[in-house]
Amino acid sequence: MAIEATSRAVLATLAELQRKDEAPPVAKSNGPTSGPGHEPYQGPPNPVTQGKEIHERVTEGGYELVPRDAQITYEDIRSVDIPGEIQPGYIRFTTNDGAKHVAAQIGNPSVFAAAEQKYLDIGAPTVDLARDKAGLPPKGETDAFSLKTDIESGDEKLTIGQAAYKELVDQYKDADLEPDSNEAKLVRLLEARDAVSNGKFIKPTYEALKPWTGTKTEVESLTQLEPADMKDIFDSAAINREIEYLMRQEPIATDFAAKLDEAVKAVPEADRKAMVDKLAGVVESADYVDQISKLPAWDAPRARADVEDAISQLSLLDPDRARSAGQTFTANALARDFDSAFADPTKVSDEAKGGGVADVLETVKGTLDTVTGLPGDIGEQIDVLLGKDGADARVDVANVAAELRANGYKSEDIDKAFSKIDFSSGDKDSIRKLFDQLDSQGLLPAVSGAFGLAGAVHSLSTGEFGTAEENLAVAGGLIGFVGSLPDAAKVLPNLVGIDASALNLLGVDGKTQSALGVGSAEPNSIVSKVGERVAATDVPAPTGLSNADTITDGFRGLISGGDAGADPSRLSRSANAAVDVVSKFTGVAGGVLDVVTGGMAVKEAFGEDGSPGDRAEAVLSLISGSSELASAGANALSTFASAAQGGQASTASRVLSTLSRGLSAVGVAAGVVSLLIGTWVQSAKDKSFVKDQYEWFKTLAEDGIARPDWNLKYDYAVTTLAEFRNAGSKSEAIASLRDDDWGGRQAPGDRSIFDFHREEFADFREKWEKDRGADSYAPFLDKSKREADFKREKDQMDEVKAYREAHPTHFAGHNDWVLDL
Repeated sequence: MAIEATSRAVLATLAELQRKDEAPPVAKSNGPTSGPGHEPYQGPPNPVTQGKEIHERVTEGGYELVPRDAQITYEDIRSVDIPGEIQPGYIRFTTNDGAKHVAAQIGNPSVFAAAEQKYLDIGAPTVDLARDKAGLPPKGETDAFSLKTDIESGDEKLTIGQAAYKELVDQYKDADLEPDSNEAKLVRLLEARDAVSNGKFIKPTYEALKPWTGTKTEVESLTQLEPADMKDIFDSAAINREIEYLMRQEPIATDFAAKLDEAVKAVPEADRKAMVDKLAGVVESADYVDQISKLPAWDAPRARADVEDAISQLSLLDPDRARSAGQTFTANALARDFDSAFADPTKVSDEAKGGGVADVLETVKGTLDTVTGLPGDIGEQIDVLLGKDGADARVDVANVAAELRANGYKSEDIDKAFSKIDFSSGDKDSIRKLFDQLDSQGLLPAVSGAFGLAGAVHSLSTGEFGTAEENLAVAGGLIGFVGSLPDAAKVLPNLVGIDASALNLLGVDGKTQSALGVGSAEPNSIVSKVGERVAATDVPAPTGLSNADTITDGFRGLISGGDAGADPSRLSRSANAAVDVVSKFTGVAGGVLDVVTGGMAVKEAFGEDGSPGDRAEAVLSLISGSSELASAGANALSTFASAAQGGQASTASRVLSTLSRGLSAVGVAAGVVSLLIGTWVQSAKDKSFVKDQYEWFKTLAEDGIARPDWNLKYDYAVTTLAEFRNAGSKSEAIASLRDDDWGGRQAPGDRSIFDFHREEFADFREKWEKDRGADSYAPFLDKSKREADFKREKDQMDEVKAYREAHPTHFAGHNDWVLDL
């Protein structure tokens, strides 16, 4: 089934312009507020300037913004770039005709969703392969929305999505709704959506000319217009965008949330529990986190969306399990991202590298000042690197250390490292002297390892946490956290190989080191003194978070392992460090943790104008004990309206985006509405039926989803489908139609009658426009024009011949034309 795609609102040049002015964020640390990564908050950017910049960026390379009335469907899309690759909140794609398009998530959500779904579907085999390598079932077996409920339509048990829509529509059908209410309009639009998806039964009608009495309205038996016909009468894209818009409005959003909750509860308990276990298995799998981390950049968002979908669906079935699984995933992902940043310096910015070096050197120098008998110029060399002009040199130091960690610490290894590095500073000689001095004191493995670990922490966060000792305390605490996870060995493959002395220098306790299996280090009094200094430094408690205690308690539980004898202070230190890092999370190139920020759905929080407060909320929303996602996915749907209006990064909008991948009104409702709705089809009186039939089309046109010439096509359809059995003989033109077995569509099912009978329709249009309001439109039909259409199709259209071969059966009076092909 194709996903028709366009948007309701006029596309803005910048999705983020729809945000409301935001207040400066709450401070997140007790540390310094200057230097790289600590520029003061300047408030919202100039929207005009930013809009132009983003417009130029996303349209570079010949891409054009999707206009409001674009007729782009899921099936029209050939290829899709990585969502958000050029700009968060935008997606670029190419259609089958080679045209290049870009759609904004907020400005054009339907096209964005269709392109995103195409991107995900193209890569579905990759996701299933990653799952298989992690020992998980394919995605098709973990689709919560496929669960059958006890809610029935006829003899069929409905799925969760079908049941929710059925109950919603039934509620509105039984209500005394105002015609212009959102609820009444939604019912009409769902009927229209069903019509363009499955076709529409109508009664042909015409005015038969009678002797001396004028005309008589003749109404014939129900005849079906095919989806191709209805798509020429109604704008499918307009229907979709109106439905999606209304589903976000009150009271519909709240009503649907309630029906969704009821549908979930109507799933047999055994089936629900089995699906909960499957979904939780995906989210909690450390092996899957490891597989995601190995995917190339163009596939990673697909796996992240898979996890996000699993968490969202799990939240509907079992909120408590979703909260627990979400915390486990967050911890495993944080560990994997930390390990990845440590192992691959290219994923760490120069600012983060330099920050890690500065923290380690400042803390080491502070310790050396208390030690006697050491060369005095070690401290002098460190002072130079810590000076304001030492930024480039600190990066050079970090790069040399990375080479040593990879290749060893022997004298020849040091020589090779210095020969390989392209120094950006002019301090190569002094840096070499410092490394030689560190080596002579047995500090090189510890300090080099600590450089990498501290830099990796900087790369995950918005900046420093406080003093150098506090920063290292956070780094050590974070290592204590990730190293204590049940699956630490799986998510920390690179950290396992680190020299134990680096962990000693960061104050990492022996229990964590044993869990990591790093072995033992050569005793070194200076390393021990630095480690003691760091271990004695308190990890700053997370600030500015209303639910920090709840989050920290959850993290503490992840690493306690049910050990009643575990050291409470150690657990608290590690949990505090992890929460502090996560609360300032900025992401790491190719990382996994950004899935909890909304994956492809709400990347705006990490855009150029996303404040630190936005980022913290986006990450912590999943792991918070009071998170909307974790407490109730359905509740998040009901609050979507207020969240989406301002375009803010929010759990509610993210949940709706992820749920809609398997639970959209456009998708699910199209398959079930025909079972649910029959507002005028059952009318018993023909004249009343014809009036209601016309009013149905007319009202939908007033709703804004009909083609401009809908009324012409309506008059043509109800006229040309008639058989004219009761037409009488006053009109020779009408009588000839009756005698020639006129009636029915007489066209292939996948071709619109307005296209297949184009000469006949064009002739009808000309007469209709000249004499609209004639006593009868039946005389406007010309059998010679239909014959011309048949001849053209026979001679020129291979698909007609193919149709005849596939459909050889002759239905007298309906497809007589196939006999002559």
